[in-house]
Amino acid sequence: MLQVARTKAHQRGAVLIVGLVMLAVMTMLVVSMIKTSVVELKIGGASQIAQQNLTNAERLISTFIDVNNGRFAVDYLALATSAGGPVAPASGTASWSSTTGYYSVAAVSLHGGNAALQVRQLQCTDLRVIGTQTGGVVQYVFFDVRSTATGDLGGSSTVHQGIRSTVPAGSC
Repeated sequence: MLQVARTKAHQRGAVLIVGLVMLAVMTMLVVSMIKTSVVELKIGGASQIAQQNLTNAERLISTFIDVNNGRFAVDYLALATSAGGPVAPASGTASWSSTTGYYSVAAVSLHGGNAALQVRQLQCTDLRVIGTQTGGVVQYVFFDVRSTATGDLGGSSTVHQGIRSTVPAGSC
């Protein structure tokens, strides 16, 4: 019994101090890992929103090209739909501006946001083709289709798509 009392008297709490230091170090490590995880979650969320906006912009352009397949001709943007002009996507309202030369489709509601579309004729030109039996000249009309998508949670993406369409000789 005397030995037990003597060992208690010689203890200075070194194990307690070492344990508290290790606990503090582990706590700081866990807090640092949690902060890193939060930043990674924010980056992942922003990346997902950006990808959704890009997908919406591409989807609207693809829909516009699909419903207007075979209709792209010289100065067709100014024509009414019944006269062979452009067809707006199902849920969009379209307008033509003769001052800017843009055919615009107002914002269309899509998954996780909305997207607007603008189309403009860039040029109509001849292209010399060597070795063809069509007289050597083919004419093309070029269009720029631009869509800007904005997400419900923020951010926006703009996509440009070029279109080249063959037109009858003498159209340019």
